[in-house]
Amino acid sequence: MLQKNAVADAVRDLIAPYAATLGLAVWGVELASAGHRQLVRLYLDLAADTPRTPERLGVTIDECARVSRHLGALLEVDEIFHNPYVLEVSSPGLSRRFFEAGQLLAYVGREIEAKLAVPREGRKRFKGILSGVSDQTVSMTVDPGAKEFSISFDFAEADKIRLIHAFDATPEGEADGDGGPYGNSEATS
Repeated sequence: MLQKNAVADAVRDLIAPYAATLGLAVWGVELASAGHRQLVRLYLDLAADTPRTPERLGVTIDECARVSRHLGALLEVDEIFHNPYVLEVSSPGLSRRFFEAGQLLAYVGREIEAKLAVPREGRKRFKGILSGVSDQTVSMTVDPGAKEFSISFDFAEADKIRLIHAFDATPEGEADGDGGPYGNSEATS
């Protein structure tokens, strides 16, 4: 079986062309275990060139279901997984995880949480305001307030970076990635 990153890349490469035909982009692929099965989570967002309108604020459940069925068929043909797996397809949601440094650019000034692989300043988890992204370097102001400090790290040093959603931070008319006809779809093989 391929390495975890290679498997995630293979899943992304399989479905990205089909997602593009729907005006969608692969936000990320996450692999985990679910008991004796492989868990494959595929996150979709509107493609950069797909306009957000009041009628189309984000990825719909129907779109997730279509991509899930298509990807399920592709995975069966390509036999990437030799054992049972669970496929989940959804939007990145309100507390979206970031899979590439470039995804963070649109969220400068927003609150994030970063979990680093190796401790810094005596800890691995940092919560604060994303202050900048330059190439692969992420900068943030941690613990805003009297004890705040700045930290910068390479995106690859983080196990996970996610958005801390503030309900009053989403401008009216912008997608929030949740609710209404927007959501997720699940398939099991």
